[in-house]
Amino acid sequence: MMQSLFAVSLIAALTCSSGSVAAATKTPVATPAVAAPEAPAAAVSPAAPAIPALFLKPVLLRGTLGDVNVQVQIRPKAEIDEGIEGEYFIFGNTAQILLAGEIEGDILFMEESENGTNISGQWDGKLEGDILAGSWMSADGSFTKPFSLKVVPLKPATPARNGKKTAVKADKP
Repeated sequence: MMQSLFAVSLIAALTCSSGSVAAATKTPVATPAVAAPEAPAAAVSPAAPAIPALFLKPVLLRGTLGDVNVQVQIRPKAEIDEGIEGEYFIFGNTAQILLAGEIEGDILFMEESENGTNISGQWDGKLEGDILAGSWMSADGSFTKPFSLKVVPLKPATPARNGKKTAVKADKP
């Protein structure tokens, strides 16, 4: 989405500047026969991916938030360009805290909500390999603590024992 806005802004700026040149010279501006310079094209398509491949599907992470152990689940929103969402819980506590935010390149920004309406905290972090680490801050900014989360690899399906096939129950509609 940010790339789209940048591209539209760039096109608008180029259009406006072409119009001002024509107005200042009071002569029609001819379309140049040479190709556009490389700089705008490079600016429109940055080298870093918008969302790392890791976050294009649901991912489970475990680690610490301050001095407590947490488990975080993050998944792309229905429209991938709208960011990510998920939830986390503190081990030993049943409450789920909602998360929503963005990942651009290796930088993560999420807001959390304990009640589903009000922001209760903010996560700012960086992905390095399979570790997501950074700083959590309370909604009013008065309290911060570090977090470090490691991606939990999904276990492959276990083969049936003794060569016997096991039946898989389908969820009832």
